[in-house]
Amino acid sequence: MSIRTFWIILIKILGLILISGTLIIVPQSFSSFYFAIQRVDLSDKIVYSLIILVLFFIYFLIIKLCIYKTNWIIDTLKLDRGFETGNIELNFDSTKIISIAVIVIGGLLFIENIPVLLQEVMVFFQNKNLFKDYPKSGWIAFSFCKTIIGYLLMTNSFRIAKLIEKQNKD
Repeated sequence: MSIRTFWIILIKILGLILISGTLIIVPQSFSSFYFAIQRVDLSDKIVYSLIILVLFFIYFLIIKLCIYKTNWIIDTLKLDRGFETGNIELNFDSTKIISIAVIVIGGLLFIENIPVLLQEVMVFFQNKNLFKDYPKSGWIAFSFCKTIIGYLLMTNSFRIAKLIEKQNKD
């Protein structure tokens, strides 16, 4: 495996980790934005909205660069220069390594959210409320979605890795 291929795989794995982080950052940002707009005046709402939009733009730009423009990152930062040898002795296909990373990320999502989901469902049933009247019903749905995403990442890791590799070659 060449040094360049190693960096491509490493940067794509970093991009996948950032994508899994969006599952936490985006809902928390919307939640804090919702509470902030209820307590501040119009000029502060506009400033707060612009800050969140700029941060989301930067975050998604970094993700797009890490997943789809890895060669540009390597060329710009000159990551493949300065090594004594041009190859690293690893006998793995890059698709398999990315697939393993997707499985690990999906497993972490699944393992982190199963206890949260079960706890919220248990509290919901103990309160004996209707789902629409329960104040944390949105968080139950959110934990359920994250659990399903983790499961789907684990079970479809090879397809996702192929998609990422295909997008890089285009």
